[in-house]
Amino acid sequence: MVPLKMGGYTRALTLVRQGDVLHCEHWTYCGFVPDRGAAAARTAPAARLADGEVTVRWDDGTPGIATGLDEALRGSRRELSTGLVVRGVFNFETLQIYAATTLAGFCRLTVPENSTLVTQQDAAAAVADGSLAYLTYHVVKKAPDPADNLIEFFIHAYGPAADDLAKRFADCVLTWDLQVRESGYPPMTIHPAGTADEQLPVGDVLDKPSARLVFQWPGRMPEVAQGVPAAGGRPA
Repeated sequence: MVPLKMGGYTRALTLVRQGDVLHCEHWTYCGFVPDRGAAAARTAPAARLADGEVTVRWDDGTPGIATGLDEALRGSRRELSTGLVVRGVFNFETLQIYAATTLAGFCRLTVPENSTLVTQQDAAAAVADGSLAYLTYHVVKKAPDPADNLIEFFIHAYGPAADDLAKRFADCVLTWDLQVRESGYPPMTIHPAGTADEQLPVGDVLDKPSARLVFQWPGRMPEVAQGVPAAGGRPA
């Protein structure tokens, strides 16, 4: 079992080798403390915004364009309900990986406690066209037993393209709810870093420094085969 970060989210994977390709046979949600020291360190590209209150980082792939995001955060915030309402303690661990590997412009957003700009201290986010959106939730019904609470997922967005970016993020969440939520993690293969696009199976590609990961999410295969870009901007 090997720990692996995808979009900044760690999972422990059971891998089986077939030739030069590793096939994932089991996923486990986990935390992981990386090795320390200069030789082990790898700093994710990041942009500090709003006088350091907001940090956006790209744990995988090419850093997004942060131009205009400071100005966007000085504007009004748009809020869009995803329409997804869940009860009690809800497991959305596959949503994290789904968004990280299918949502173009995906990144992670962190803020200090009690931030006035962002309601989540660590949130899945996306940037595009000088705009920023992130996933959050509201408790819409508070019950005596926390297991009976009702929670609604929202997208908060800033910037000139806030409405379009928020809708795209909300669509990602709803697609996950309808097609992925009940099916769990997808088939995934790991290929050598130098593997050409045409030698990869059809799927959403996430490039790491030493490997290329291909995810075959339910409902995504026809889209990806037709050239819809994955989060890394490179369809298989």
